[in-house]
Amino acid sequence: MRLAFADVDEWAGNSKIDMNKKLNNYDGLDQYDFSDGKYLEKVASKYFPLIGEFLIGFSILEQDLNIAIADSLYDGYHETGFVIIEKLTTSNKIDLFYKMYVRLESFNNKKHKAILVEIKRQLVELNSFRNSIVHANWQSLTKKGFVRTKILVDNEEGFVKFKKIEIKPRIIRQKINEVDKLLEQIDEYKEKAFQF
Repeated sequence: MRLAFADVDEWAGNSKIDMNKKLNNYDGLDQYDFSDGKYLEKVASKYFPLIGEFLIGFSILEQDLNIAIADSLYDGYHETGFVIIEKLTTSNKIDLFYKMYVRLESFNNKKHKAILVEIKRQLVELNSFRNSIVHANWQSLTKKGFVRTKILVDNEEGFVKFKKIEIKPRIIRQKINEVDKLLEQIDEYKEKAFQF
């Protein structure tokens, strides 16, 4: 059974205008889900190196985040910080990073708080993109560059739908550049944050 999109606004509690916009980001499930991956086979050479480069860059960014957290706890060594972050998700690390540094901002007359807020926003956005890359059903990639990234089940009716986002090579390149710039921003911010 296919999700009757005309009825979606009832269970989602949204206006038809909002839902029409949102429906473009979702696919409904027919009786069976089948993605053959034929288009992915044609464009794999364009995607694979960029995905690898993005994931390695994000890994470096996450390590910088780890060190920034450890530095905020005690600048003499990182062991305490790494014990604290050992089992944290990246989202939790971002939150902890922000909370530790916003506290420093309170001692520093909030001179650089706007920079910190922007760093957090970018970290959250890049982490979301990373999760989409990692959890995407790449066999569902379309010629328009959309790929399914999440399975959602309606709580009221039990209908299954798939969230899809646009991930094209140019978008991945853009995110790689954002990671590189954010690495520099975090280093510059840390230097300012510890100057009282």
